[in-house]
Amino acid sequence: MWGIAKREYKFYFTNLTGYLVIGSYLTINTLILWFFDTPYNFLNYEVANIDLFFELSPWLLVILISSLSLGSFSEEISTGTIELLLTKPLNPYQIFTGKFLGLTFIFSTCFLITLINILALNSLLKLESELDFSSIITSYLGLFLVGLIFISICLCCSLLFRSLVLSFLTGFILCFFQFFMWDFIASLVSDPLLYEIISSIGIKKHYISLSRGIIKLDDIIYLIGSIIIFHMLGVNQIKKLQHI
Repeated sequence: MWGIAKREYKFYFTNLTGYLVIGSYLTINTLILWFFDTPYNFLNYEVANIDLFFELSPWLLVILISSLSLGSFSEEISTGTIELLLTKPLNPYQIFTGKFLGLTFIFSTCFLITLINILALNSLLKLESELDFSSIITSYLGLFLVGLIFISICLCCSLLFRSLVLSFLTGFILCFFQFFMWDFIASLVSDPLLYEIISSIGIKKHYISLSRGIIKLDDIIYLIGSIIIFHMLGVNQIKKLQHI
């Protein structure tokens, strides 16, 4: 399992494509937050507002993780190397978890680099003021869990298709839908109770609470539960491949 995770991690950092994907994500993130005249630009506001970073990040994570995950299983299936992987003394859980951990390490590397934005914004504040780091930690926790959900979803999609393009598009659409669309569908409903039920199906409602510095047990259970559910779906798909 750890061997698969290490191989996945090394692949992206010994491959030009991996650097391009990660570099593009970090560059776009920096340009939007600091240079482009957008609603998310830190410098457009007199008061330091780190919430802009956490509002923008889910949009970019959908693209980043869909791009990183697209070849995890699809390429192995198309080249036939998946058969070698399945014959190793590893069970489906270990195979899926190995890929999951490898992508989590890559995602965590990008995640840590984004801390530069926090430190840079904090350095612009006056000496007697500083950012609310307790709220930032909670927000990062929510964002990290969202990223893990996206990884699980995209790995499941990578198991379904030989085509890298189909793997990317399906992963992107499912992540986008699960994060953004349930909240949109709920907004079309007039009944408050039904609105709460529908919006709670999506990731956004639970992420927003954490990004505001509010830790609620039901939000944590939902986010971790979603990771486990998609993880189980991925393991089940590998079991099906073993019997083909």
